[in-house]
Amino acid sequence: MRLRKLILAFLALAAALYAFVPKPSLRATSYSREVYDRRHRLLHLTLSSDDKYRRWTPLKRMSPALVEAMLLQEDRHFYRHPGVNPVALARAFRRTYIHGGRRIGGSTITMQLARLRFGINSRTLSGKLVQILRALQIERHYAKAHILEAYLNAIPFGGNVEGAGAAGLVYFHKDAGRLTLPAALALCVIP
Repeated sequence: MRLRKLILAFLALAAALYAFVPKPSLRATSYSREVYDRRHRLLHLTLSSDDKYRRWTPLKRMSPALVEAMLLQEDRHFYRHPGVNPVALARAFRRTYIHGGRRIGGSTITMQLARLRFGINSRTLSGKLVQILRALQIERHYAKAHILEAYLNAIPFGGNVEGAGAAGLVYFHKDAGRLTLPAALALCVIP
């Protein structure tokens, strides 16, 4: 009976989010300030107002090797699901809770973006359900390219570095568009 009430509450919340909640923003509230010389070489990258190195980089200015490596590492089926991959979630649930093995993730890139942007604790069942709802909401309002771009700009790369644009500068002293395959692969394992 309790499970039935939980499912009905989830469906009611999903319907409300889908129908009435406005389009969410996918961008952070603050970014690092960049200081350039006359030749447009970066001289200094400041911390954002929340003490992060965060630099917005459009998807078209990111290395294709980085984008492809991140998709392979995080969500191979990104272009084939509606924001939630039920097969991956079931596999993660089975391995983690039924077999009692090591925790594995079942979150898609859209679900991870929802967790990052809305500060969701996805380690609880209720948090995971909210994360799923928010992922569906994001998918309703944005194209896959916009979601991938927002994710690559929001993902933490250790310490106070967020986004591929800032990570490329901090770790390799290169723009995200000039990252080589080895550098892209190295960045993909950090998150």
